[in-house]
Amino acid sequence: MMDRYDYIIIGSGIAGLYTALMAKEQGSVLVITKGSIEDCNTRYAQGGIAAAIGKDDSKELHFRDTVAAGDGLCDTEAVRILAGEAPARIADLVNLEVPFDTANGEIALTREAAHSVPRILHAGGDATGEHIEVTLSRRVRASQIQVLEDCLVTEILVENGAVSGVRALDCRTGSFEEFSCRFLVLATGGAGHLYKLSTNSDVATGDGVALAFKAGAEIVDMEFFQFHPTALRMPGVTPFLISESVRGEGGVLRNVDGYRFMPDYTPEADLAPRDVATRSILYEMRKTASDRVFVDVTHLPPYVITTRFPHI
Repeated sequence: MMDRYDYIIIGSGIAGLYTALMAKEQGSVLVITKGSIEDCNTRYAQGGIAAAIGKDDSKELHFRDTVAAGDGLCDTEAVRILAGEAPARIADLVNLEVPFDTANGEIALTREAAHSVPRILHAGGDATGEHIEVTLSRRVRASQIQVLEDCLVTEILVENGAVSGVRALDCRTGSFEEFSCRFLVLATGGAGHLYKLSTNSDVATGDGVALAFKAGAEIVDMEFFQFHPTALRMPGVTPFLISESVRGEGGVLRNVDGYRFMPDYTPEADLAPRDVATRSILYEMRKTASDRVFVDVTHLPPYVITTRFPHI
């Protein structure tokens, strides 16, 4: 007889672990992750989380900024939920003891591309994702939540047109197991690592989308893959993300000739949305017959770099 849970959650990033911690108040929970519990995209996130908690901010402004950043193509109902519930979810994370950075006794806020006001919360300077992931994983391990690591879900089980459970491969033993559930949550992240160049974790291979598709779900908007505009490019060094919060703190993009080019492409200049920044970088590299641009922070005080970006 297969083990039965009220909730099965596939994925162990911020979405999966937060959901697990909330769901445990309603019933039994199983988290399944194909790597270790902390091996996820969340851990690589540097910049921070957006929420309208500042005195000059509002949920409506956050909503408008998000729709504008999506070039009007967003699911507006989803954006309403995102912007509307963000402050409450931040309060949840604070209650879970995520150590957000503070200034003068309050949560510190900074600005990033596409945001019209400072609304980005961060932790450890540029280690926000790592601090959140470690905090939530410790909470999960200390709870009654069961976690299966190194376990790859290979199939969503469907009975009479409804989800009934999952089939999973234990990557350590090579054996298959089946688990039943009342509710199944896919929190598997994206598929960025399918591309040759990506700042995503190695585990971001689109498993959740494939599972849902094979189970009969309708898949939409797969053309909207977002790539982070800036990553380190140095001979002999593994590329890694250069957070857009660097530009939020005053960094500017320059071409190989040292020319600051973003104002030529958009009024937002270096704080343009990611897709605009990415296209502008590509156009500029083509114009200069180069394979790189630079994020210039030489005009910023050294303490800004050492305190806000100690890991970069």
